[in-house]
Amino acid sequence: MSVGPQTTRTWPGSGRPAVVTERHLRRIKIAVEAVDVFSRAGVAGLIGPSPDIQLLPTPQLPQADVVVIVAPRLSGRALRRLRGLREVCKAPFVLILDNLGDGDWLAAAEVGVAGAMWRSEVTPDQFTELIRTVMSGGSSLPPEVQGRLLKDVAHLQQTVLGPRGLTASGLETREVDVLRLIAEGLDTAEIADRMKYSERTVKNILYAMMTRLNLRNRSHAVAYAMRSGII
Repeated sequence: MSVGPQTTRTWPGSGRPAVVTERHLRRIKIAVEAVDVFSRAGVAGLIGPSPDIQLLPTPQLPQADVVVIVAPRLSGRALRRLRGLREVCKAPFVLILDNLGDGDWLAAAEVGVAGAMWRSEVTPDQFTELIRTVMSGGSSLPPEVQGRLLKDVAHLQQTVLGPRGLTASGLETREVDVLRLIAEGLDTAEIADRMKYSERTVKNILYAMMTRLNLRNRSHAVAYAMRSGII
C-alpha cells in the first residue's frame, strides 16, 4: 500500500538514516529577527539540511512556530524588542548570542525565551535539535544562562520577595509555615500555638490560600505543596 512520498534523512547525533513520509512530516515554521542580512542567511544555512523546518519570510513572522533572535548579547534593547515581538507573535523565542550580556534573564524567560545558543558554538544539528525541543514545549539554555537565572532568582527572593513575606512559589512565608505544620499532623489549635497566632488567623490564612489556588481541603493543599517542592 502506498504511504506517499518518502524522504531519507539522518537524525542528528545518531548517524542512522531514517525514512520519513511527507504525509507525516510536520514542518516547523521559524522566523528570524536579526540586525543584518548575513545573520539571517546564516540561520537559513543551518536549517538547509532539515526537511522538517521551514524559514518564513519576515512579513510572516506572526505565523511562526518559533522565532529566532540573532543578537550580540541580551541587553535592555534586546528585551524591549522581545516585548514588541510578543505583541504580534505568541511563539517561543530562541536566542543566538555572542555572549551573555547584562540583560535580565528572568525577564527574558517571562517574555517567552525558551532556548539559547552561543553563535560561536552553533552547528546545524545542535540548532535543529534546539528548535525541535522548543517546539515540543521544552527548553534548553547554556550552563552560563542557567547559572545567571539561579543567581537572579536568589537575588529576587532576598531583596524583593523575602522582605514582603513572599516566596518564589507565590505563597506567603506564613502560608508555607502553616502547610508545613499541617503536614506534620498538627491541628488548628496546635498550629496557632506554635505560630503565636489566634485560631481565627490560622483559619483565615488557610481559607485565603486555598481559595486563591483553588484547593479543595487541607489534604489537597498539602499534596499541592509537596508536588510543587514547597515543603
